[in-house]
Amino acid sequence: MQEAAAAQPGAKTHYRSSATRGAPEGALGQAELDLLTFFLDDGAAGGELDSLGRWLRDFEDRATAVGLSLNRGKCRLSVGPGATIPEALQGIETCPLDEIQHLGVPCGSPEKMRVFVEEAAKGAERKMRMIASLPDAHVALTLLKFCAGFVSVVHLMRAVGAVFDFAGIDLATQSCLATITGIETDASAWALASLPVRLGGLGLHSCADTAAIAHIAATFDGEACLSSLVTPYVLPHAMLLDEDDTFLASLEDPRLAPYDSVLEKIQNVLQARDNYGGRGQKVWSATVHDERRKALIISMTEELGRSGQLQGSALALKQVQIRARIQSCSGQHASAWLYGNAEADPRLWLSPAELAVAIRLRLGLPIAPTPSICRLCGTGSADVDGVHARSCFSGGRRTRMHNALRDVIADFARRGLLAPAVERPVFSNTERKRPDISYVRDGTTVVLDVAVTFPLQPSNPQYAKRAAEKPGGAATAYATAVKEGKYRGIIDNEPNPREWLAVPLVVDTFGAWCPGALTELRQIARKSALREDRTASAACQDFFHQLSFQVRG
Repeated sequence: MQEAAAAQPGAKTHYRSSATRGAPEGALGQAELDLLTFFLDDGAAGGELDSLGRWLRDFEDRATAVGLSLNRGKCRLSVGPGATIPEALQGIETCPLDEIQHLGVPCGSPEKMRVFVEEAAKGAERKMRMIASLPDAHVALTLLKFCAGFVSVVHLMRAVGAVFDFAGIDLATQSCLATITGIETDASAWALASLPVRLGGLGLHSCADTAAIAHIAATFDGEACLSSLVTPYVLPHAMLLDEDDTFLASLEDPRLAPYDSVLEKIQNVLQARDNYGGRGQKVWSATVHDERRKALIISMTEELGRSGQLQGSALALKQVQIRARIQSCSGQHASAWLYGNAEADPRLWLSPAELAVAIRLRLGLPIAPTPSICRLCGTGSADVDGVHARSCFSGGRRTRMHNALRDVIADFARRGLLAPAVERPVFSNTERKRPDISYVRDGTTVVLDVAVTFPLQPSNPQYAKRAAEKPGGAATAYATAVKEGKYRGIIDNEPNPREWLAVPLVVDTFGAWCPGALTELRQIARKSALREDRTASAACQDFFHQLSFQVRG
């Protein structure tokens, strides 16, 4: 069997990744086998056909002696073309080597592997076309993220790596997004969309950029698991990955070349300088995504300068705004609205028009074909990027957003039995200051002041600079400059000022909260979870989804 496998180049990966030594002296049958491994009642034996026959006969004799029997109908024998089956192996269904599968993918033959992966890719593309035809755009986008595209072929990437070009899946995903939202993304916008949600993208990961890492990690994962699966009779060989064409193709994939830190970690594992701790695909992909985002921001800002559309301070401000937007979208819980919540109120799903606008704002795409005069204030220029639309105080949008956030927070505080008071006088020395929400928690009167700020407002470029530095930077700057001192003097004049706590709950219009707000909001969610018999994690997810929905870009 080993000789037959060696004659099939496509089978090399399968056997190299699970190679074992022959059974030592005194092992069952004392046969010279090249592969003998069991997990519970499932096993695999490999070697020359005569050796396999002798081992199987001895195995069945020993099983019969203890009252057991081997069901040959459930066994499979993989042999090369033209092999003569010995009598001891007669009656076992044969399976050609070129049909051997790894993770459901035929890996014994390069041609069969190519045909199989192509058919699977076509199936994934058909699924995306069906999803794109759904009438509910927000539900369709959620299905695209969690049920199609990258997630539907990740097992293929782990099996074949960079040998197969998965760019067609990426193109189908981009086309599906365009059909769902009506948005044709340019190269920069699609590069951003393919980044994880935590980095300001849409989480529609690129298969072509991930295939090599997926296969390398799968190979290491298999080697790490081998020692826990083999029987005491066998010991694992060191993998001869330098002879594995599929592995080498992934290792030498040009898409990995820019990421020296990832390649160094892989080489350290190969050369046994580092122990492979598992989770390689997730850890290495995260590093690649971080580097890709840095490069993308630089590329977008440099392209803006080369276009010549803006000059001087206007160009500098726009470049800062690009970084600020992506950073704000990366804030904790800022993107909770993006893929809905199965347990949430059905009204918390966006209409197709609302979704299209929100996605455009997130990706930095224009929301209107040409500038116009703002219909609300009648004086401002409504630019195509929506900067004026989100900073205009006319029309009451900002007030409605503030009140909606206040009401959601008060509702969760009420569900946590905190008995919140909404816009009521709570200070003994004045009735003029009425905080948005107040309640008593663990003997401390907590005063909450809700505020929404727009990090890209041209009138205050400092907010954009702070937002560009870290997620929630604009919200933190607004809380420090405006909100923190609002109640300080009043609380200092209370009889017991130490029993009071004022917390600014500031969020920017991309959904990023200031750190103090996140801490207090999580405490409210935990209180509600205790009273509603659910986990704190589920309560936080529900809470921040509702808050994020009210802001959403």
